[in-house]
Amino acid sequence: MPPKGWKKDAQGNYPTTSYMKEQESVTIQDLLFPKSVITQLAKEINGDSDKKLLVSKDTALALQRSSTVFVSHLCMFAREIALSQDRKSCNINDIYDALDQIGFGGFKSIINSKIVAYQEALEMRKRQKSSEKTTSTEDNGSEDEEQEEQQQEAQTQGGTTSDEQGASKRPKT
Repeated sequence: MPPKGWKKDAQGNYPTTSYMKEQESVTIQDLLFPKSVITQLAKEINGDSDKKLLVSKDTALALQRSSTVFVSHLCMFAREIALSQDRKSCNINDIYDALDQIGFGGFKSIINSKIVAYQEALEMRKRQKSSEKTTSTEDNGSEDEEQEEQQQEAQTQGGTTSDEQGASKRPKT
């Protein structure tokens, strides 16, 4: 039995899944960037000002749609440039060339500075993670060394280690 709402065509047959896929279309709502991210970026532009920037619904919607259209337009030109060079993926040089082609070459320096700042932030995170790993392994290593030293001292003094104590508490079978 087909799902509820499916109607028969002129020949009396239910539609196939490919027929339903043809009817489905991608809307602009499916492609838009998240409104919360766009609004947050708009508020960050205000900078260090003490006043908070309020963004109305209509303004957020306009920013959301315009940014989506701009990035899609830029990516289309970058993809054409990559395809003209027999490549399937775009790189940063394709984006720079696309910016020149659509008349926004002035953004190259801003984008370049943002990319450099982003790469530096990534490197800083990597350094922090590696330093945290080394400190945690050093801490674990020193604890292991302390346990080994305690066991060696107990053995040289003729005492029992914690493992031997646990074993002696068990009933003999």
